[in-house]
Amino acid sequence: MSSRVHQWIAMPGWLILCGALLAVLLLIQITSLHHKGLTTDEPLHYVYGYRVLNGAPERTSALNSSTMPFSSVHAMTSINLAVFARTAGLPLDTSWNGQVTRGRYAAIALSLLLALYVLKWSYELYGRNGALLSLSLYVFDPNLLAHGQLVTADLPAALMTTIALYHFWHFLKLGGKRRALFSAVTLGLSQLAKYSCVYLYPIFLAIAAIYDRFRPATEGIEADQSHSLSWNLRHWFIVITFFAAVSIVTINLGFWLAGIGTPLSGYTLKDPFFKKLQATPIVRNLPLPLPAPYVRGLDLVKFEEKMGEAWGNIYMAGQLRVNHHDGTLRGFPGYYFYAAFFKVPIAKQIIFLMALVGYFSRRRQPAARGVRRDEIFLLVPIFLYWIYFNFLFNAQIGIRHVLPVFALATIFCGRFLATPESKPRKYIAVILVIWAAASALSYYPHFISYFNEFVPDRKLAYRHLADSNLDWRGNEWYLTEYIRRHPGVIVDPHRPQAGRIVVPINALVGVNRPPEEYRWLREHFTPVDHIAYSYLVYDVPKEMLPHSKGNSQGPKELPQGTCY
Repeated sequence: MSSRVHQWIAMPGWLILCGALLAVLLLIQITSLHHKGLTTDEPLHYVYGYRVLNGAPERTSALNSSTMPFSSVHAMTSINLAVFARTAGLPLDTSWNGQVTRGRYAAIALSLLLALYVLKWSYELYGRNGALLSLSLYVFDPNLLAHGQLVTADLPAALMTTIALYHFWHFLKLGGKRRALFSAVTLGLSQLAKYSCVYLYPIFLAIAAIYDRFRPATEGIEADQSHSLSWNLRHWFIVITFFAAVSIVTINLGFWLAGIGTPLSGYTLKDPFFKKLQATPIVRNLPLPLPAPYVRGLDLVKFEEKMGEAWGNIYMAGQLRVNHHDGTLRGFPGYYFYAAFFKVPIAKQIIFLMALVGYFSRRRQPAARGVRRDEIFLLVPIFLYWIYFNFLFNAQIGIRHVLPVFALATIFCGRFLATPESKPRKYIAVILVIWAAASALSYYPHFISYFNEFVPDRKLAYRHLADSNLDWRGNEWYLTEYIRRHPGVIVDPHRPQAGRIVVPINALVGVNRPPEEYRWLREHFTPVDHIAYSYLVYDVPKEMLPHSKGNSQGPKELPQGTCY
């Protein structure tokens, strides 16, 4: 029987498995929304998306500096679902929370779309088994599950980064005007998802240079042209100009052409870099071909990331760095290495590392050279984003910022089962996927708070990380239920007090409160329970209560609203 017949026989079973995994993804994300309140940033993103939908994309404050037009998808979905519910006579929650919660179904749809791109890209690189492995790891990735159901910019950033890189790969590999247009448009759309996607421009240039450097002599353009410097320069000038023009048009359409043509002299800028540009005589009066809200947001995001005005203190490994909101705050080098070590399933870490070893150990095999060259589109952005976020980015407030890296790494994990593969490797992959699934689902429905088995006592996860790695609000229902079942419990007392104490994790470690407030509790007592991993429960005997001069007024909270 021919290999093609074997492929056709095997394909239906493979498609059924993929369909089942996608159904599991939808089931997990939809059911885990039950009793989940809004997280800190969701109202900000929804409001801005609603305003963009109604043609008002202007920035009104620093708090919405990094909200983007992509959030209009959430608002539009919420509105359409409300119309459908009214038409069908279904119950409808008309409250503010209800509106934003309905927008979460758009986030789930975007998460499903990202899963399909992960499957498709991995299939084209590694075949059916590799694609099935990548999809399985995506479905049971607690970080992608957690943020794939929220009205924020993190999942859209991962989605558009993946889509833009995928179509750029197709364009450089296969060429053609249609592929060039697809690639340019998706790159432009990524700029409407999150400002961190602006780094795709240098990443694209780096990928193009490396990809062209390792082009086989028999591929692409004719040999005489491949050695012509003038031809190459002209070719890349046309490509870069085309991509830039499409990006400008796409960004302007996304912001409704608001304030297009405003020169730098017409802005009130905050970031020192943009202020220097504004002070340059030649540049300051040139009309910018970009919408004013986009430029203002870019300036504010860069300034806020440096000044830290939109978030509190930063915390890692039991150490707290106080944020004075004056530009002196410096993050922990390697923060996201540390966070990923604890917040990515161990099984997935093993698969990724083994795939990486395979990439470098088989580089001399002729059959592998083409795939290795194609994998540049995954590894270059992973490497550059990883370096930037670990060593140059100050807003160390949650692993959600590196979701694009996780999406690309999930695709690369498919290499572990790239053909030809051995049966032992298949069995190992099955065992590791089951481990990853069991680990992630053990936190259902609280995926934001996920920590892997390197933290055996989940009540002590706060000793490693906090902020949106553990608690991003949204678990108030669970707190209310705990109080109902345990009358007399004392919630967030602000000062030493005996009894059963419940304290929010971020307050305990000093992320959004003065760190001295709960020093007495975290240094002398161990939690006996947790509430949805967001609140810790302590039993404090009166005889062990430390003496305190606590004042009668509870300290004010530091800012919690963060939108990066």
